[in-house]
Amino acid sequence: MSIYSIRTAGARWSRALSRGSPRDILWAVGVSLLIALNATRLHLKSECRALEERLSDVEARGERLSRIAEEAGAAQSLKARDLSAFKDDLSKLTQSRRSLYEGGLQLQEEKRLLEKQWEIVSVYLMIDEEAKKIHLMRGEQSLESYPISYAPSHGFGAGLSPTPPPFLQIVSKERFAHPERGKSEQVAGQLQWEPPQVGTSVRSNALGEYVMFTRGALILHGPPRKTEEHGLFPHYCVGLGLGAARKLYLNSFIGTKIWIKPAPRPAAPAAPAKEKKK
Repeated sequence: MSIYSIRTAGARWSRALSRGSPRDILWAVGVSLLIALNATRLHLKSECRALEERLSDVEARGERLSRIAEEAGAAQSLKARDLSAFKDDLSKLTQSRRSLYEGGLQLQEEKRLLEKQWEIVSVYLMIDEEAKKIHLMRGEQSLESYPISYAPSHGFGAGLSPTPPPFLQIVSKERFAHPERGKSEQVAGQLQWEPPQVGTSVRSNALGEYVMFTRGALILHGPPRKTEEHGLFPHYCVGLGLGAARKLYLNSFIGTKIWIKPAPRPAAPAAPAKEKKK
């Protein structure tokens, strides 16, 4: 029942009350109240149904939203776990790459050292007296060749052995020949000390530049500073030029071996045949 119908019924009841008896009035009032209460009940019932429908929709939406929230939370936790695992793997990958890089550098350094050691072991000098050349050799291959002035090596000074040994080894190198160094020796239980010289000396003037000392008396060096002092300094010399001495100095090492290849000796003349007696 609408509000308009209720108002209409009220107006009718008012008119009936004004004209009718008290019994009729009470009856009309009761009926009106019942009608109003029923209308209110019906209206409230419809409103409750609408609210229930809206509540069910809200509950359904709430359930959907809760499921979506749970799925989002699960996805977020999975994402956080994947991100943490990715960070751990990334740190491990970085460490692995760093270890790999450091291992590569170490291998390169070891390779360089091995190549240098192999170069030191395989390189040697050969003095060819027949060709009057000194060869920088690696195995049986001649890498470079330089002319020499003395073949066989010429001895200068006094107190030398008749000939240098055929196999020698470089024991020290000096860019410029130093003056005589200090010497210390024990004689009769007393230490004898000779201080090193300062400035130029017979040794520095005689040997000049790019000096390579061997275990024997053979010394490879560039042109001497003073020819007179070179002739007085006791050593064997092959007569290297400045360019040849520099290249041999740069391409040789402490421990490089030297092989003196002697020139073939001339064949001895045959003895004359004796004449038979007649």
